[in-house]
Formats: sequence, structure tokens, C-alpha cells
Amino acid sequence: MKGIPGLIIAAALAIAGGICNWLYIAKQADRYERESFVAVRVDQIRAGEKFKREDFSKVDIPKNNLGNLEKIAVRWQDLSTVVGQAAVKDFVRDQLILQDDLKTPPQENLNRKIGPNERVVWLPVDPRSFNPHHVNPGDMVSFRVPTSMSGSPSTTPVGTEPLPALEEIIGPFRILALGNRKGTPETARSAGQRFGSENVMAVSVEIRGAELEPKAKRIFDIVAMTNFKGVQVLLHPAADSN
Repeated sequence: MKGIPGLIIAAALAIAGGICNWLYIAKQADRYERESFVAVRVDQIRAGEKFKREDFSKVDIPKNNLGNLEKIAVRWQDLSTVVGQAAVKDFVRDQLILQDDLKTPPQENLNRKIGPNERVVWLPVDPRSFNPHHVNPGDMVSFRVPTSMSGSPSTTPVGTEPLPALEEIIGPFRILALGNRKGTPETARSAGQRFGSENVMAVSVEIRGAELEPKAKRIFDIVAMTNFKGVQVLLHPAADSN
């Protein structure tokens, strides 16, 4: 009978040793197991081009080095979901294809992009001093208006040299659309959208009770006073758009 406890202990130790050995082997195996993802094999894929099977190659990455990659990158086994889609931006050789790269932002109505105390308004901008290709919906802008446009009375005495025109800067405002473009030019091209005139800018303004906020009221007054002449645009830093 004395030998039975010893046998039980020995069996338990053997089982524990087997479990530890299995865990070690599993850990070592995991170190060498790979997960395959989709990567670009050609020199470049331009925005708007259709993805082809020969554009891609398989990239194997050790599982213990994946981090969060398996949650954001397209797996090689899902390559068929990529082929045939239009590129929403430019891609270069060896670049991994991410799931977000396959999502074209929906062209939702502007009234879905504003809060309950906001409204959408359209303002003409001066095409001579504005390049819409460097500005996108979501950016913050202000508008520059010379004093002569703001309707301020002239204080220059008769017979003297005119003083330099003063200026007024009104803003900031958040851009919602440029003409009919509601995203970046690359996204619009990939979705097959045509570019119309982008010299009319849709921006969001706040309302306070039954009235517009002061800066919105001011810019509207100026635009109406100048017979809807285009205003000059001042683009804000990217940090202001966050």
C-alpha cells in the first residue's frame, strides 16, 4: 500500500511534465508558423486602376511578429476579394494591402455630416487665387476679405494718397464639399466621379437659437454686398482639422 502514493505522485509528475513539454513544443512551433498576406509585386499601381491577380505576391510573416497586422491587413487567402476592385490611392512595390485600402468612403448626403446645431451653406471662392487640388473636405479654412469688399466707409481725406486696403479674416469653417467632391481627388477618381467646378465650397456653420453664428452672418453679409463675388481662401494647418 505504501507504494501506491508513490505511483500516484510519479504519474502526476509525468502528466505535468508532458503538459510542460507540449506547451514548449507549441510555443516553438508558433515561432516558426507563418501567416500570409497580400503585397504589391509591381513597381506601381495608380489610383483608379483595377487590381489584377498578377499585381500581387504572397508575403509570409511569423505569427509571433504579427502584432495587430492580422486585424488590418488582407490575408492571402482573401486575394479574390481584392482582384477587380479599383485602387483608391497609389501603391508601390512591396506595400501591404490593408483592409481600409479597399473601402471607398460612401458619398453620403451632406446633411449627415453635420450636428443638430449646424447647417450647410455654400460660398463662392475666388478661382484666381484658389487651387482646389490642395484642399479637401474636412479641412479648416478662413476667408480673407479686403476692407473695400466689406463695405467699410473710406476714411482717406480728399486730395491725399489712398491708404493700403485693410483686410478682414473670417473663420474658421469646416469644409464639407468642393463642388460635387466630398473626398480626396484620388478617392473621387477611383470611384469614377467626374470633377465639376470646385469654386463653390460647402461649409458647416453653427446656429444659435434662430440665428446664424456671428462669423457666418458676417461672411454672408459680405458675399451678398459684393453680389456673390468669390472670396479668398486661407487654408489652416492640418492640426486644426483634428
